[in-house]
Amino acid sequence: MSDSDSDTTEQDADSQDFQPVFLRSRRLQRIGQSQNSEPGELEEMAEVVPEEQQEEIEPPAQRRSVDVLPFDDEENDEPEEADQLEAADESDAAEEPEVAEVVEAAEEPEVADEPEAAEEPGTPDNEEENIDQPDVPSVEQEVVPGEEANAEHPSTSRRVEQQESDIINLDSPSPPKKRKRLSNVASKEVGTPVAKPSSNDDVEDDGMTCPICLESWEMSGEHRLVSLRCGHLFGESCIRRWLIESQRQSAIKVCPQCKTKASNRDIRCLYAKRLRAIDRTEEHDMRRELDAERRRTQALTTELATIKMSHSLTINKMNALQLDYERLRQIVRAGGDCRGAYGDALGSGSTLKSINQLASHRLYMEKNFEITREPGCRVLLYSVPQSTLIASQKSAQNLFPGYGVRFIDPPSFKPLHFLHTSALLVRDIGFSESQRLLTVASRETRIKTFDIRTRLCSNMFTANDKPLWSCGVDRNEREHFLYAGDLRGGVYIFDMRFPETILSQFQSEENFSPVINIAAVPAGKVFSNGGFLVCQLTVVKFYEYASDTAVSTRLNVDGPFLSMQYDVLQDTVLFSARSNAQYPQSRFILTKLDKIDGIPVLQVKATIFGSAATPYMTRPTQLSVEDNTLVVGYLQDNKQLMMYDVRREERVQTMPVNEVVYDICPVNTSAGSYLAALTDNKCRIYKVNSSSRN
Repeated sequence: MSDSDSDTTEQDADSQDFQPVFLRSRRLQRIGQSQNSEPGELEEMAEVVPEEQQEEIEPPAQRRSVDVLPFDDEENDEPEEADQLEAADESDAAEEPEVAEVVEAAEEPEVADEPEAAEEPGTPDNEEENIDQPDVPSVEQEVVPGEEANAEHPSTSRRVEQQESDIINLDSPSPPKKRKRLSNVASKEVGTPVAKPSSNDDVEDDGMTCPICLESWEMSGEHRLVSLRCGHLFGESCIRRWLIESQRQSAIKVCPQCKTKASNRDIRCLYAKRLRAIDRTEEHDMRRELDAERRRTQALTTELATIKMSHSLTINKMNALQLDYERLRQIVRAGGDCRGAYGDALGSGSTLKSINQLASHRLYMEKNFEITREPGCRVLLYSVPQSTLIASQKSAQNLFPGYGVRFIDPPSFKPLHFLHTSALLVRDIGFSESQRLLTVASRETRIKTFDIRTRLCSNMFTANDKPLWSCGVDRNEREHFLYAGDLRGGVYIFDMRFPETILSQFQSEENFSPVINIAAVPAGKVFSNGGFLVCQLTVVKFYEYASDTAVSTRLNVDGPFLSMQYDVLQDTVLFSARSNAQYPQSRFILTKLDKIDGIPVLQVKATIFGSAATPYMTRPTQLSVEDNTLVVGYLQDNKQLMMYDVRREERVQTMPVNEVVYDICPVNTSAGSYLAALTDNKCRIYKVNSSSRN
């Protein structure tokens, strides 16, 4: 075999061991016959290459180091060869300026819109289809131009023989490398990853995965959506496994997120296809601030209306004093005689009787009878149309324990039949005079209505399973409206014809004390649409009807309160207030509901001070006689029944009572006016006697 044949055999063996050099995207490689090709010719050749001839470029870590050594007969010629190589490199750099631009582009960061194309090394037979593109020598690879001339005359030196395994002959057909620009269609066909635009689903995916395994939870099965007592969400299988592991490591079962103690009993299954947590903290804060500003504005408006009312009262007093002053001046000028034209004018112009002409009233004990042996009487109510007096009491029958009401005949004041109403203590009673219905509230979650004629329960009303403390029935065009007050200051309106439906409900926003009394205010001159009064333990509100809703207004009277009573005939409201730090004595406040500048206010007629200690919730009453009003209440520290004359502005009578009087009710019959006082198990009847003065 000749020397040329042996060299050819060695070159074929080297070509079989050849490892292709793969470069990153945007880099061009110059190997083989395409070294001397122009860039324009390379682009034309790249367009002819079919898409099937795509080759993969290996990352830099997998590239094989290639050393290109010069072939020379003598080692002494190596410096000259090195000079020639440097000159050739400079000439290439001058002739091909576009290569430097390609190198700069290759150093730029890759863009997601132009992903790398997966390429595979080709075979030496397909040289016409695989086009080489120019590249720049790197540190591991030095491409020497003009090496083809030296390769035709192989060297026989020992140095070449020793490094034969590490030398690549550039004359051998090397696997061509190409970098082809792919279209969008081609990239989809070969499965090239394309950057997808972010969507809201990816951003909101945090609420759809389990924080333990980072997998989506399911609506059923082992990995269904569950929550712990602290409120964090997990997959059921993951949280059960976590609790077991937590107990094994630290002997305590805790939540993986907040480290709150948890157990298997705290795992609760949730039924939701998608969860999304929206942060509305700023909105809620702004709403709270807006509500606070509205309450402040309403308070200032009410205060302004109260000041205006006080100003008007002061002006009226000044006018009255001015009239008295003028009258006294006329008397002095007349020589002290008050008789004459002025006295006649005064008598003819006055619609009310003078204080000296008013009749005096006193109370006399008429009857005292026992209602039941068991203590528990609290509420007393008299119905004028039905001529019936009703008192709440504890049931005396063992078969029907609980509480009910006792009917009393007014003319003879004899106890009649008993009606069982509830299992708890009766707190409030209301009458529907037109429908002959009795409503009872007893701190239960429902209010019951009873037909007086049949003494049977007709309907029951519930308000979201909340304990109801008070009740009231409206009049006239709203005679079917039933009002109920709960333990947290909420008010509910029912239609007694549809007991299962709540027409309206008003929840308290700033005061959550129980509603102790509700009174309906009929339509009149001041309030054309009417409304209803709501008395809580600490505040009083008036709800005025406006079109289809009721507008709430806090009234200008200070508590804490024990009771409220509204007199329809006189249009006055009587409050009983407990003693506190501001007022060391209990108060009986007689007011009149009025409106100033469109704002409902209470005009105080009289304030009566009572006892210093108020351990019991007692209810006073107001009694209308002729042109005067009498206020009767119980003084708890002195154990006395007190009567106050509003026109005379003085306490006219006190009567000792050995028992606590919880409620007082006026009873008007054909025989005269009476006053019923309810104690723990008895009822006292007082006769109101009047003596006129000439």
